[in-house]
Amino acid sequence: MQKLPVLSFGLAFPALVLCFCNTQQPTTAPRPDFAVVTDSLPYDLQNPSLTINLVSEALKEISGLSPTDLAGVYLAIADERGEVFFVEGNSGGSVSRRVLFRDKGDFESVEMVGKSIWAAKSNGDMYEITDWEKNPPHVEEFKTSLKKHNDVEGLAYDPWRKALLLACKEQPDSLYPRGIYVFNLETKTLDESPAYTIHPEEVNRLVSYGEVERHEYFSPSGLAVHPLTGDVYVVSTALKRLVVLDYKTGKIKFAQRLDKKILPQPEGISFDAQGNLLLSSEGKLGEGMLLKFDFKGKK
Repeated sequence: MQKLPVLSFGLAFPALVLCFCNTQQPTTAPRPDFAVVTDSLPYDLQNPSLTINLVSEALKEISGLSPTDLAGVYLAIADERGEVFFVEGNSGGSVSRRVLFRDKGDFESVEMVGKSIWAAKSNGDMYEITDWEKNPPHVEEFKTSLKKHNDVEGLAYDPWRKALLLACKEQPDSLYPRGIYVFNLETKTLDESPAYTIHPEEVNRLVSYGEVERHEYFSPSGLAVHPLTGDVYVVSTALKRLVVLDYKTGKIKFAQRLDKKILPQPEGISFDAQGNLLLSSEGKLGEGMLLKFDFKGKK
């Protein structure tokens, strides 16, 4: 296996072909043509261009990843505590700011939209955090129709709908469809029906079990919308799979196995403005990690 570049610092940061998809019309009409169209997965997931070991104990169980309006700076959130971390991706993953908004809670995802930071609990409760430069920040809570059994694990900003997408892990040991819902940022309400649906048996058909793989089912742990292609990327810790959905149709365009030696427990996913892919992994047996994969699409 090729040796990967690794950075480690004292304070470091640390969601085919054929798919039976249930789609609905987006809240806001999507842009008809995206800047880039790819006919294959535009990333080499065996060779990250950068790997950062996250030695901060607070982010060993990182559960979310989001871009910010500052190049190279990302948000992360730690499981079981409402605390957001500003992570400097260009300086070894150092944590430049912490924003505590809740002492307890199963917070699995985070996303910045404008000047607001949004966080989602596993039961579907949404939190908008503003004035986060102050201590304490201003926090508003919004209830949704989702429940604890839906198990929200992914959150992503959709610039064409001007909304947030919420990915549900659902029942990871079942073949129950995994829904991705739209949270309207103008009305602060959740659409009743999922915008996208992923069927675990279809993912298994496209990427069959390996000889030594546990017979688990695809269950979203993070998602992000590609800034250039519009595709919806969904990562699953269970099975170690990445699924890419077509923005307009919801059909699975690509499905790929993730190497557990590179990503032991993939939990967070994001993109930078250039379309480079960032994946975060919990520290299953050690430190958390942040990995960058260069975009290989035609521009």
